[in-house]
Amino acid sequence: MIDFYEDTALTPMKAAALSGYIDWSSQPSIFKHYPEFLYRYKYGENQLLQMVELCRIITSRSVIGSKPYYQLNTPSAGNLHPMELYVQIRGIKGIISGIYHVDAGADEIVLIREIDSDGLEQNLGLSRRHDGMLFVLSCVPFRAEWKYAKRSSRYCYLDAGHQIAAVQAAAKLYGQETTIVSDFDLLEFNRCMGFKEEEFTCAVLACANPAPKSVQPLKQKLMHVSPTDYNESLGNSISLIAKGAVFKSDPFSLACGISREDILKRRSARVFESSGMQEESLEYFMNLLHKATYPLECFNIVLKEGLYKAGIYFSGVMIQEGLFADEICSLLVNQSFVKNADILTVMTSKHFSANKLMLSGSFTHNLYLEASAKNIGCSGIGAFYDKKLQDFLGTQNYILYVSALGKERI
Repeated sequence: MIDFYEDTALTPMKAAALSGYIDWSSQPSIFKHYPEFLYRYKYGENQLLQMVELCRIITSRSVIGSKPYYQLNTPSAGNLHPMELYVQIRGIKGIISGIYHVDAGADEIVLIREIDSDGLEQNLGLSRRHDGMLFVLSCVPFRAEWKYAKRSSRYCYLDAGHQIAAVQAAAKLYGQETTIVSDFDLLEFNRCMGFKEEEFTCAVLACANPAPKSVQPLKQKLMHVSPTDYNESLGNSISLIAKGAVFKSDPFSLACGISREDILKRRSARVFESSGMQEESLEYFMNLLHKATYPLECFNIVLKEGLYKAGIYFSGVMIQEGLFADEICSLLVNQSFVKNADILTVMTSKHFSANKLMLSGSFTHNLYLEASAKNIGCSGIGAFYDKKLQDFLGTQNYILYVSALGKERI
């Protein structure tokens, strides 16, 4: 995976090449839609499906130019959303047992295939039927590659991490636990789901209990539906995504309780107040960031003098004092909004992998939700000059993701 890191690293020259003119009318569709003849539940139609709806839902609709602009409960680099979500539902009274596509774009949960004695369990290495829900997360690389070229492979995995945590958060809100499923033949499972080279499974979460009865594999694979309206991929991101494994780690758990409103109001902050967050909030997040990040290794950069001295912290200890807002802004590809943030967290790891990228996305999504619950602004940042940021921090660790926390200007 070292080649993956080097191939997708950003330099000023690469960033300049990616910042040219973009014809947004050529953007591939960001939602996959199954045929209209399939049975479906509309969002809000059945309260038993509220948890599924909260996993992936449009929370803002607007128009920019002549194009509709959607924001979801999950953030996405460039708002390109290269993710799809599926769920197998079994043994829930009032819901047809089957395999569904969660179509957030149409506010529908679409029944692709009914199940009875068969199901996805065998294809996932599970010998018994599982009553409840099995969530399948997939990645559609071209949606992100269209704008971000090779770097898009990283953004796909970061987005996957956000979606993993979104499923976990919705489950927790409804008193359910989730378990990661990863010991199965990924290529065969993709075939079973009806995916071709445009779409790949990247995570499976079980919110279900084993039942006494055995289960049969699906009698035939699911229908193939293209996830975009066209595809002109150069194959770079697809080859990198195809090499990545399915998510295997236990995702991070939320430290505080959240509400439905906290999930729905999540946004990426783009303007922070220069006055900064209150000391109570600053201390809460610094304590959270110091103790809750293993197996990630996080550098926390306090940008303002106050309760904590401005400087770089690692493992709860200041390793360099100073005001670094201008330098950090430059290292994050001149994203000037970060200058007024209170805390910049740089997530790193001694080993670089798709799994670590998803893990950092999961951790950052939980930060978003914690911040949402406490009315603090949060933003995930995937664009940075990799080598320059490593040098600035004095680390050989691989840079995975960056988050910003601060008092958001409303």
